[in-house]
Amino acid sequence: MKFDMKLKSNVLLITLVSFCLTGCWDREYLKDLHLAYCSAIDYTENGEIKETIELIIPPDVEQTATKSEIHSSTGPTVRNASNQLRNRVRGNIRFIKYGFELMGKTMAEQGLYPILDVNYRDPSNPTSNVRLIITEGEASQILEQKMVGELKIGEFLKQKIDSLEEMSVFPKETADTVFRSLKDPGHDFALPYIDRNEGEIIAKGVALFHDQNYSGMLNPDQSIMMVLLMGQQGKNARFTKKLDLGHSDDIRNFITINVGSKKIKRKFKVSIADDESIDVNLGLELKAVVEEFTDTLDEKELKKVSQELSELLTKEAETVVNEIQKANCDIFGVGRKLIAYHHNVWSNKNWSEDYRKVKFHTKVDVKIVSTGILQ
Repeated sequence: MKFDMKLKSNVLLITLVSFCLTGCWDREYLKDLHLAYCSAIDYTENGEIKETIELIIPPDVEQTATKSEIHSSTGPTVRNASNQLRNRVRGNIRFIKYGFELMGKTMAEQGLYPILDVNYRDPSNPTSNVRLIITEGEASQILEQKMVGELKIGEFLKQKIDSLEEMSVFPKETADTVFRSLKDPGHDFALPYIDRNEGEIIAKGVALFHDQNYSGMLNPDQSIMMVLLMGQQGKNARFTKKLDLGHSDDIRNFITINVGSKKIKRKFKVSIADDESIDVNLGLELKAVVEEFTDTLDEKELKKVSQELSELLTKEAETVVNEIQKANCDIFGVGRKLIAYHHNVWSNKNWSEDYRKVKFHTKVDVKIVSTGILQ
């Protein structure tokens, strides 16, 4: 009897308390939202910030396609330009699907801090999966193209960047990883670099950065080598090289190999001499799959071709490292190694000047492990 009374009392208490609890009324309907998919930031001629944004508009009727709109606004800061944009757009702008931020090279040369500050300061802005992209010319011109074939410009960029990351052309960088590099004096970064050519959006390579400023670039072939030297790789990493095989038919002297489909061994060692000069041994062991070669490859030729590819890719790696040092971009994190393991040496260095004095010793070994099903 006492148990029944106690049970009834508890049920009554829970019921009364539940009436006193307030529900969550802070809700928004998808039909009332405009989803920002990507944005572009440029400087105007008078020094203001121009923000251009692609908005995805939910359909009014179910089972119909979404629409996209391109809007632009200007202001003295990114936040002000964004507020001006909201004043022009019907409905609420939300960054739930926000995936890309494009920036013109001119803006990147002057520094990323003023542009990215609002991204990191506002917790409603996602950063973990947002890719930053540098463009030749005005970034807004790419978004204003609106469509590429049947794809909206934002979806096209997503597929293009994903594809080029898998091909090892672009390193996998997001707003989060860039933020960590910006706060780390011993590590720099590189971002995808794209351009427009006769209506097509093409990859120019990667944009190199020293601290927050654009400082140089690598072409797509050099970008692949840089990504491999960084210790990253996509599902593929292809090189087409001309060999010295002596064929009069030029096409028979070319070979295409893929080194991304196999595991890559990387050596990265920072050594300090008594005079505090810095040497870096940077090496790769690549297992290559032949994807195109019109000549035959017997065991003797296989060894010869592997040796020649090793020499060619070693020279290319040396060229890439020279370009990276010329841009003063510590993409490999040599400074980070000094901070962690040789802090006294780091304290005596002016890294903005001394990084270019680092001596890199680069070596690439290639071993062909598969010649395809034809041989």
